[in-house]
Amino acid sequence: MDTKKKKILFINTFFSVGGIQSSMINMVNELSKEYQIDLFLYNPEGPLKERLSPDVNILPTTVFFKALALSFSGAFKTKNILLIFLKLFFGVWTKLFDNRLPILIATKHIRKMTGYDMAIAFRPETRRNLTVSGFARVLDRCVEAKEKAVWIHFDILKLNNDNDFNKKYYEPIDKIVCVSESVMKAFESVNPDLADKMDYCYNIFDYEGIIEKSEKPQDVSYPDGKFICFSASRFSAGKAIVRAINAIASTLRDNKDVMWYLAGDGPERENIESAIKENGLEEQIVLLGNQKNPYNYMKNSDLYLSTSYHEAAPMVYMEAKALHVPVFTTHTLSAEEMLRSGIEDFICENSEEGIREKFAEIISNREVVYNAKKHMTDYHGNNDDSLNKIGLWVG
Repeated sequence: MDTKKKKILFINTFFSVGGIQSSMINMVNELSKEYQIDLFLYNPEGPLKERLSPDVNILPTTVFFKALALSFSGAFKTKNILLIFLKLFFGVWTKLFDNRLPILIATKHIRKMTGYDMAIAFRPETRRNLTVSGFARVLDRCVEAKEKAVWIHFDILKLNNDNDFNKKYYEPIDKIVCVSESVMKAFESVNPDLADKMDYCYNIFDYEGIIEKSEKPQDVSYPDGKFICFSASRFSAGKAIVRAINAIASTLRDNKDVMWYLAGDGPERENIESAIKENGLEEQIVLLGNQKNPYNYMKNSDLYLSTSYHEAAPMVYMEAKALHVPVFTTHTLSAEEMLRSGIEDFICENSEEGIREKFAEIISNREVVYNAKKHMTDYHGNNDDSLNKIGLWVG
């Protein structure tokens, strides 16, 4: 290994499927071409681990951090008596009080991580009654680095995450980096005394990989002659998929050639299935389950649907743009910053009525979608601005 390379440390939870983890993997893979990258993950396992570059080094974790990260069922599956005991103790204590003691115990039982030019907690602190937290605290207590930064991936105006409880843990950190300018302005509005620490850096994307994967055949083929809408997300309440089904149901029933395919799974699946059935849309809304490669489905669709109640800076916006697929989205924090509404993409009021009206308008005049696709043909994404920012911070 080239010892002259500058060293960057990333702190995160695990390799589970999700936007934050995907963003981190894209970033460390890209940065590993120029820097020595170490990862400290609470539990260094998960389905996205296979996407990690072999040039990225995973540091050893401890049973204490695994106990913070694992679910109760995950802990019991290990059959590790100490891990199970810690998970039970940490979980009960956090629910009764807060996560300070469990995180203090974990940070006391780990070797100091030293010698870094920059160290990044790639997740922010979470709610006080969750054990999957403490990232800024690990950065502050357990790491020696010339520059320390916490990445902010959420809309603080919609998802407070116990800001009053967590604010003190951001104060010792050198830099608070938000995933868009809009996210930064929102965070600053709630924490004006942290403004001098704040900056923003857009997510890193594997554009070549997205295009390559989009060329692979789909497991489920789209039928010919249909207008195809597509979405890929975790089936959680915040994604508002049930609301969207109810909103577009009448338009779908009036336009039998329009179909909506959804890749993903999660706790809202049963509610989504019930909404599909109640609206009589079994033939027009298709649930694909989790897909390792959603990009072939995305590329071959006519319109990407994002219907969330709130988002920070969704990766799917730029992934769809890279594949020249127009995005239909509810108005969330960074939508206007990241999308060219009315030219390449379509932003509607964030309500059931807003979705209903805008979707009906588009389906009755599909030429706007085909014109949007034409506007997107010259779009070629790059990560230059984000990589240049990080390069300046690393020094």
